[in-house]
Amino acid sequence: MRRHVFELLNRRFATSGCNQGCRIFMVALIFASSMALVLTTEPSIMYRYRQPLFITEVVASLIFMIEYVMRLWSCPEQDPAGTPPTWRCRIRYAGSFMGLVDLLSFLPFLLVLSGVTESPGLMLLQLTRLFKLTRYSPAFDLLADVLHDEMESLLVSVMLMFVIFIFASVGIYIFEHQVQPRAFGSIPKAMWWAIVTLTTVGYGDVTPITVQGRIFATLITVVGVGLVSLPAGIIASGFTEQLRMRRERFQSEVEQLIREDGALSREDISHLEQDRQELGINRDKADLIISQVRREQRLAQGRQTGAEPGQEKEK
Repeated sequence: MRRHVFELLNRRFATSGCNQGCRIFMVALIFASSMALVLTTEPSIMYRYRQPLFITEVVASLIFMIEYVMRLWSCPEQDPAGTPPTWRCRIRYAGSFMGLVDLLSFLPFLLVLSGVTESPGLMLLQLTRLFKLTRYSPAFDLLADVLHDEMESLLVSVMLMFVIFIFASVGIYIFEHQVQPRAFGSIPKAMWWAIVTLTTVGYGDVTPITVQGRIFATLITVVGVGLVSLPAGIIASGFTEQLRMRRERFQSEVEQLIREDGALSREDISHLEQDRQELGINRDKADLIISQVRREQRLAQGRQTGAEPGQEKEK
């Protein structure tokens, strides 16, 4: 029973219709409950639809609470061997990031029902339920892998941006603090202009008026364009590399299964489908990889059978 619940709640086992239906239902519930929370901040909507919004939050919080209890109960099945102990597995889940997200998805509403005054802070905690979406989409796993692989490059770019940010703040302070003491009277005040300029947002609420300040601002703007695009380029290249690695991994698994049996059985296809979902590969792309491997396998077999008669003639 516990194993069945664990497989029902985890995406990597979502191959049956029941698992897929549960996954779609939870995603829809997360979106619906989050939108209901957002709409409660509009007085006119809250006045007309108070009861439906309240019922939506009650149902969502109740389901999220049941889900949390079920995950807490079934989490030891993640390690069927029985190590570590059951209680340690549950403590590890409860203290994990996703465990805290699952808890905060319903706990603030229970606090409000118990008499705690509703506040924007509690609403913000409730909206952490949006992080639950990362559990139901392999795209978030792909993003996490990209950030992990490119962490050093991203840290270098962030450090470089920080250095330029400090340099821009100090420079504009030197050129503008005497003529605009309210906007550039100190380096911390000048940091607002620096961050707005480096990110190329350019609100225009604070601008340099001296010749030296404008020349300096022009240079900082040009530098800011390159710096802001640097992390984006690193992440984009990381996505491309990660997708290539995942496709190669999927292709190697297909080749291994075909090499072992000469064909793909139902169990092999089910295993490949599970791997496809975990790796976040499009179904059409996966089918193309499988067909290419099969074609290469047939060509290789054809070359081998065609070489044997020739060898016999030579003998």
